[in-house]
Amino acid sequence: MTADTYEIYAVRYAHHHRLARESFLAADPHDDSPMPLDYFVWAIVGENRTLILDTGFDEAMAKKRKREFLRAPRDGLLAIGVDPATVGDVIISHMHYDHAGNRDLFPNATYHLQDREMAFCTGRCMCHPQLRRSFEEDDVSAMVGRLFAGRVQFHDGTGEIAPGITVHHVGGHTDGLQVMRVKTQRGWVVLAADASHSTPISSRCAPMRWSTMSATCSKASRP
Repeated sequence: MTADTYEIYAVRYAHHHRLARESFLAADPHDDSPMPLDYFVWAIVGENRTLILDTGFDEAMAKKRKREFLRAPRDGLLAIGVDPATVGDVIISHMHYDHAGNRDLFPNATYHLQDREMAFCTGRCMCHPQLRRSFEEDDVSAMVGRLFAGRVQFHDGTGEIAPGITVHHVGGHTDGLQVMRVKTQRGWVVLAADASHSTPISSRCAPMRWSTMSATCSKASRP
């Protein structure tokens, strides 16, 4: 491994048994085929630094959202030799509850977020119940708190976090959704959390009309 290459670990911490008709807005109510969902946090481990993509949720949130909690993300990270207290950078793909929880898990990290995502989850779009249903007020408030503590770095589109690590705005599932590009010994890898969950969001947050937005998903899917 060189200074600008990394190993990527997927830490599975929760699971949700559900049907296809429960996974989409405006889905076929008769579609009872299974569509289970797993939840991950990602550790990007390099020679000189470890970064985290998304922070997941805790056991209390699992109970609230009726998800099966398998293990605390902290325990999963410790099992692969990653101490959350030593992590210097956390990239948040978007601010949905399953990506931005565990608010105190990384006390020394700088959080990386797209400008548009912060504007989205604190602005007029949250006046719409269907848009705000996947956000948690406490997660958003915690990000504001980090901002005033000097622990948030914003990105407008593409940004370099470190040699071999970049973020890229893609939008869709939320207005500020970003993906992470990581250089590994086998080549570049794109970590794209929920990038296929395409939600058309207008600049004025008008009522949504569902249309085909990608090859993999024709309606907005639920986290």
